[in-house]
Amino acid sequence: MLLILGAGYVGAALGALALDEGHQVTLADNWYATERSQLDQLASRGARVETADIRDPGDLDRLLAERPERVYLLAAQASRPLSESEPDYTEETNLSGARRVAEAAVRAGGPPIVYGSSLHVYGPGLEGEIDAGRPYGPQGDLSHLSKIYAELCLELYARRHGFELALLRLGIVYGPSPVEHDRPESQTVVDKFRRLAAAGEGLTLDDGGRATIGVVHVDDVARIMLDGPPPGASNVAAETVTVADVAALARGDEPPGGAAWTVASPFDYRHPLAEYLA
Repeated sequence: MLLILGAGYVGAALGALALDEGHQVTLADNWYATERSQLDQLASRGARVETADIRDPGDLDRLLAERPERVYLLAAQASRPLSESEPDYTEETNLSGARRVAEAAVRAGGPPIVYGSSLHVYGPGLEGEIDAGRPYGPQGDLSHLSKIYAELCLELYARRHGFELALLRLGIVYGPSPVEHDRPESQTVVDKFRRLAAAGEGLTLDDGGRATIGVVHVDDVARIMLDGPPPGASNVAAETVTVADVAALARGDEPPGGAAWTVASPFDYRHPLAEYLA
């Protein structure tokens, strides 16, 4: 059985792929950002859907008592705006929650953990090729700052207790998933621009769209997670583009290029951004 903590956008896509490949799947969420009814389709296919909160050790012990083959820690408050309006929930979930997952894993005998982190841990102002050995950089919000703490906390417990830990530093994830969120603060630039361009609306570019971002299709993320990523930290981004490139592709124009940095990643990717936005 695969235990997916966090049944949102990425977790639901992972669950769907795991079911496709014949795995038993348990998806758990506290339904803070996701409606339980959004998982009905996966439940009808055989997924077990549970109400649980990673802040609650009892919930975690109950789920881990079934001895999952692997635990995916994807539950997090990932929105920058919400981290400012709800800092306590952000810290309790992203900081204490990560520690409690590690503690529960130890009590359950140490199943492998895959943690969904972010390329944002490297901070702003990047140049050249960014590999997983790059030091952490300064952060501008609690949500992304918490990724650094969670990585270090999980590494601490993994070293002490000998369980396998993979830290996946995700770029901006895009593409269709069984769970998608309509709130503006939950939409990433790729899917936002795609929807706006399809509706014939204008695309606003801050600072001329010069910012560089790493991007990856959600199907690639799900496949990488399901295949069992190697222990340690890895970057998960198929390519880097500027925000202006995303806007141009969404409009059907030639992208101007000029990304300031690239990502070193050990994985293969099947879904190019240009194909998705075509």
